[in-house]
Amino acid sequence: MKYEGIDFSDIEQKYQSLEKYIQQMALGNLRSLIVNGPPGVGKTYSTTNYIQKYSTLKHTAITGHMTILSLYVELYRHKSAGQILILDDVDSVMTDVTGLNILKGAMDTRHQREINWESTSSLLNALTLPNSFKFNGGVILITNAGFGGGSKKNMSHLNALKDRSYCLHLGDQDQETVFRYICYAITQREILKEYKLSESQKFAILEFIEEHMYSMHSLSLRSLVKCAELILIDPINWKDLALDGLVKV
Repeated sequence: MKYEGIDFSDIEQKYQSLEKYIQQMALGNLRSLIVNGPPGVGKTYSTTNYIQKYSTLKHTAITGHMTILSLYVELYRHKSAGQILILDDVDSVMTDVTGLNILKGAMDTRHQREINWESTSSLLNALTLPNSFKFNGGVILITNAGFGGGSKKNMSHLNALKDRSYCLHLGDQDQETVFRYICYAITQREILKEYKLSESQKFAILEFIEEHMYSMHSLSLRSLVKCAELILIDPINWKDLALDGLVKV
């Protein structure tokens, strides 16, 4: 397979749109975005790179668990136009009604958005934060919901947020689609640039992944990184290591 000859125009269009949305959020012209898709197609990697490229104001990425009070505090810290809060698969917020309602308020289409904390909190008082504030910052929600990375409850809540926000869908879950994103990342985005691999080594990685993509423990952009690390460790026998460490018995 001639990987350099693949037509990536559809993928390139998605990432161009993602870049434009994030650029406009950094300028304060847009205020919410959902980046949705299966694990391994570069949602976090690309979003982070574009944020670093365009954002000159405060921006914070939070991954994993966060409390609802922490969500309120972080939204307050990013309440000004052009400031951006990135929530990367933060299921603890998505599955909590209070957290969902706060996100709905932050990601709504209304010109004037107000975030409210209805319950009393001594910690909120200790932090000298108000019980409500106008929110003009931006929220980017990165999620795998709908692709095995979230519950049905998450998906129903995500749909409620989609109605209030822009939503970019980056690819489907099947292996062929994820493999095309992998090919795109290594041939068009130079995702392995820091490893200083030769072109033949890069294509050897793609050949290995294509041969074993249906039997790998997981198929994602991280597969590229893992193979690159093994090549640096043992340029001759890296495939044996990859078979033992990346492919199901």
